[in-house]
Amino acid sequence: MTTSTNSTSWPPPLPSARRPADKKRRTVPLWALVWSSVGALTVGSLLGTGAAGSGRAGVQEQLDAATEQLVASQDTLAEQQEELATAVADLAAATSSATGLQSRIDTLTAEASSFATTITERETRIAELESAAASAAAAAAAAQAVVVPAPVAAPAAPAAAVPAPAAPAPAGASAYYENCTAVRAAGAAPIRTGDAGYSRKLDRDGDGIACE
Repeated sequence: MTTSTNSTSWPPPLPSARRPADKKRRTVPLWALVWSSVGALTVGSLLGTGAAGSGRAGVQEQLDAATEQLVASQDTLAEQQEELATAVADLAAATSSATGLQSRIDTLTAEASSFATTITERETRIAELESAAASAAAAAAAAQAVVVPAPVAAPAAPAAAVPAPAAPAPAGASAYYENCTAVRAAGAAPIRTGDAGYSRKLDRDGDGIACE
């Protein structure tokens, strides 16, 4: 670093090497130049150190502020994650509940449809039975309205002529009958003991009356 107006090099040349003209022109003592140079270096070093310390302090402050913001952001993120997890759990519960309700609704709808089908079938059957009952009632009424003619009485058969009792055979007369058929054909039944044609073979029970 140079301080003279002639821009001489540092360190300055030895006194023996300097020219006489230089000796006449130098008005500042040598020791002053040395101490001024040392002071300048010291001040520069101090200024550099102070600037570096000030810069480091500013960077540290910025780093601390950024760290605080990062911590706050992490806390906010954690809270948001908790809220999100809660919302997801609530959504899952609501979805499960909605699924259960939809399943119950589907079951009730199917049961209602089945009941409606059963009611329709019963109404159809009732209508058929009512129609059949109406037809039967109409048929019964029509049958009652028909006048049934009274049956015509058959003419009475003429009374059979009562055969006149056979005249008793004359005394001493005799008759012979092979069987009771012949006796009945001759109109002599029944014949008793002593009558003409009586015989033991015609009186099977032996009571004295044959072909009764």
